[in-house]
Amino acid sequence: MKDHLHRFQYNEQERKKRQDPFKILKDIGLKSGMVFIDIGSNEGFFTIPATQIVGSTGHVYALDIDDVAIAKLSQKIDKLNIKNCLAMTANAEEFCFDQGIADILFLGTVLHDFKNPLKVLKNAKSMLKNNGTLINLDWQKKDMIIGPPPNIRFSTLKAQKLIEKAGLRVVSIEDYDQFYYLIKASK
Repeated sequence: MKDHLHRFQYNEQERKKRQDPFKILKDIGLKSGMVFIDIGSNEGFFTIPATQIVGSTGHVYALDIDDVAIAKLSQKIDKLNIKNCLAMTANAEEFCFDQGIADILFLGTVLHDFKNPLKVLKNAKSMLKNNGTLINLDWQKKDMIIGPPPNIRFSTLKAQKLIEKAGLRVVSIEDYDQFYYLIKASK
């Protein structure tokens, strides 16, 4: 899934100062009872809050190629006694959870990391319910003191074209804040 061309220190507490995962997940429409898939989940920055939002009647799936990150996420899941989450190590270009299950499929600052982002998006489309939503929250393509180098980030136009080429319909594109943009797409 991720080809870590850039590896910056993952500091969850620092990240929470600029990015509130609960607010973002609620802003994108995540609710109790939904099925949420987090592709490129890393250690669960969005995964863990998603389990709390969807509650016992919902389910969360997390996928990352980094087995160390998934091991750390699995430890968090066990420590917090979370029962509605499945975390797996796999390559998103090669792996799909069941087809047509996700209300929301989430890509959080990872689309540029994939060797074949179009294949990842096609797989994402297959995992979405007919009325499901794909969310691509990604770095704005500009110089800033955090995040990956600007030359490997995707512009909103590039991300939009990839999403549309995968057969999804872009519903909205917005600057989420000074660091990120957010693209919503549907089947």
